[in-house]
Amino acid sequence: MTIIGIIFLIAFLIRFVVGSDEDTWICSDKGEWIQHGKPSYPSPVMPCKGTKPLGKIKEDCLAQGGVWEKQGPEPYETCNRKTIDRGNLCRDNGECEGWCQVDLTREELSQGMRGELKTSKKTGQCSVWVVELGCFGMMEKGIAKVICID
Repeated sequence: MTIIGIIFLIAFLIRFVVGSDEDTWICSDKGEWIQHGKPSYPSPVMPCKGTKPLGKIKEDCLAQGGVWEKQGPEPYETCNRKTIDRGNLCRDNGECEGWCQVDLTREELSQGMRGELKTSKKTGQCSVWVVELGCFGMMEKGIAKVICID
């Protein structure tokens, strides 16, 4: 019985004192952020059930405080705006209005584009803009990945 107690105590200490990869925020069915484990960062500030979509026409975009301009290789103008949670810590894109970006070195970006990314980074920061273009590191469920968007 003592051995089982010691094993349980060790497992408890590892999970609740040291923490785990599951220390994050989860969106409840009621649309509220719920602490899962012991996240090392505060709850997201954006609503967890949907965000305000970008304006489809110039007037709606500008009324939201956005910018109406050509983005990427497309020949037409679209809307973009700064996020309400830019710079906040995150572990998943779902915690941000835009992207949960992580700073990666050139070598890490190159590894990620080949599907071979090896990094110990567990958190990122919410992006400045709703729409981000180019190749960048992003967090998905506490795992760093690389995505390229034109």
